[in-house]
Amino acid sequence: MSDEKTSLKDKDITDIKDIADVKDIAGAKDIADAGNITDKKAAAVMPDTAGLSSTTRVFKKGDDLYNCSRCGTCLSICPVYKNTLDEGVSPRGKLSLIEAAANKRIPFTDKLSQKIYTCTMCNYCTKECPSGVKVNELFRAVRQDLVDSSKYPEILDILKDKIASAYNITFDSNQGRLDWLKQIPGINIGDYVKDSAEVVYFVGCVSSFSPRSFSIPRAITEILKRADVDFTLLGEDEWCCGFPLLSSGMTDAVTSLAIHNIDMVRKKGAKLLVTSCPSCFHTWAHEYTELTQIKPDFEIMHVSQYILKLIKDGKIKLNGLNAKVTYHDPCDLGRNSGIFEEPREIITSIPGIDFIELDTNKLQANCCGGGGNIESLNPALSSKIADAKADEIFATGAEIVLSACQQCERTINTALKRKKNDVDYKVKVLDISELVLQSMNAEK
Repeated sequence: MSDEKTSLKDKDITDIKDIADVKDIAGAKDIADAGNITDKKAAAVMPDTAGLSSTTRVFKKGDDLYNCSRCGTCLSICPVYKNTLDEGVSPRGKLSLIEAAANKRIPFTDKLSQKIYTCTMCNYCTKECPSGVKVNELFRAVRQDLVDSSKYPEILDILKDKIASAYNITFDSNQGRLDWLKQIPGINIGDYVKDSAEVVYFVGCVSSFSPRSFSIPRAITEILKRADVDFTLLGEDEWCCGFPLLSSGMTDAVTSLAIHNIDMVRKKGAKLLVTSCPSCFHTWAHEYTELTQIKPDFEIMHVSQYILKLIKDGKIKLNGLNAKVTYHDPCDLGRNSGIFEEPREIITSIPGIDFIELDTNKLQANCCGGGGNIESLNPALSSKIADAKADEIFATGAEIVLSACQQCERTINTALKRKKNDVDYKVKVLDISELVLQSMNAEK
């Protein structure tokens, strides 16, 4: 490749494939005068009738939009690119597309929108970008602009309408929030849904409505009971946290959900909110205050943090388990929320556990393929990403793969079943809370 970079101002890009094939596009800093975009300059290149009626949010991220050096570091780590080899859906390719469309070099078509939404939102590219570009913020901003311009995938309307009418991502009613609990013989719901408590356990939509994930809240509530924690569930008063809408670009629809959920926790008089879903945790801990301008007057913890605290406080007694285990870092818990050590401390505190790290872990952990609503938008691609994760798990020789995310566990479990003939042994998929409960129940 020539050392001379191709400038957006010099290249006439008329088709999406053109920009998807460009390997090294520069000229950004020329447009932005060393990367500083003023409102006046932004207005000068704002599109009018090019198919995207508003790029307000993208241009507010001007420095990041124009500071990508097109070095290609992101290509080797992006799960979407690695499984498609389509540069138009790589981080570098998407930024080129966004920049070209914003400057009316190419139209914002449905195909272009599809490429922008072909992303797991794992945030690996942002963490590894040598130029420090906040790629994740740009992608969220352009998705919001696409929503404002009605240029987003129509299937996301189903999600939006479901949450707006039933306050969950799955069913037409929120009445089934406690089905995972009601199906346990002899359960007294009044012991779990109280008028007030020290701790609120926010279960999340997937664990509440997906039977394959029911074992997670059941394990957590049993652990809390046996640790003598004063806790309550919200039941039907728990609404979707709004994360699926945030990742879709439908940010305006999340504020009412956030205000309701904050109010419900406050009514319980709780001092602590615990959630087992990393996406719920990230939304509560990192999004709600900005969305609502309300600073919660209670602490927010992921269940891995809280279980570790219970262990250290002597509230949980762990017995030995003989097992070879590995751990998958959920993107929203690890890279996006900074929680890496607590799950590992729990695992290594169980006597007899042989813990083996995956080849990619912590900040460099590969995505499971279940994020960014990509399962709905491109299920075949989601499966390919999950299959790659399954191969990585098999390489450890572990009998159990742990995670701390119900979505990751569901995606990984499905991939392992698809590839079950690749190994001559069965790998179990468990939430970290389920392993803790097994240890508590093990013979001393």
